[in-house]
Amino acid sequence: QVLDLMFVIDTTGSMGDELGYLKSELADVIRRVSSDNENELLIRTSVNFYRDEGDEYTVRPFPFSTYLDEVLSQLSSQTADGGGDYEEAVEQGLDNGVNEHDWSERAVSRLLFLVLDAPPHHTPEIISSIQETTARAAALGIRIVPIAASGVDKNTEFLLRFMDISTGGTYVFL
Repeated sequence: QVLDLMFVIDTTGSMGDELGYLKSELADVIRRVSSDNENELLIRTSVNFYRDEGDEYTVRPFPFSTYLDEVLSQLSSQTADGGGDYEEAVEQGLDNGVNEHDWSERAVSRLLFLVLDAPPHHTPEIISSIQETTARAAALGIRIVPIAASGVDKNTEFLLRFMDISTGGTYVFL
């Protein structure tokens, strides 16, 4: 059986503490899940990063991998930088995660953890894009688990709760 775990992480400057936390804790979480399900579950993990338009990159994706050390190396090489304004390119990170990766058809569970501390830019096109991507995730059986860091306002919390309810995920505050 296959478990697909994807992390889509805001790596703008305000996420420095959270990125450091993920770097230190993610390895332990994945190792525990692996050891608890040894020989019963193939865990495929993907880490993906986004910032905002005009930054060094908007989206930095990595494909699913069964090699934990490779995934952890991809994560550990990231730094928090850029951003500048409050809103970030959330919709681009989410769209890439849902639509541009090889999610396993055999997966017993598909989980996308969206880690952020700021909303997307508030335009009709971007809001529509997020709604469409969330609907596509639900259709593909991808559960979105939004993880809100400090700085998330009520409107962003509402958007994240929309994502979790629409896909069967769970909203978490870090």
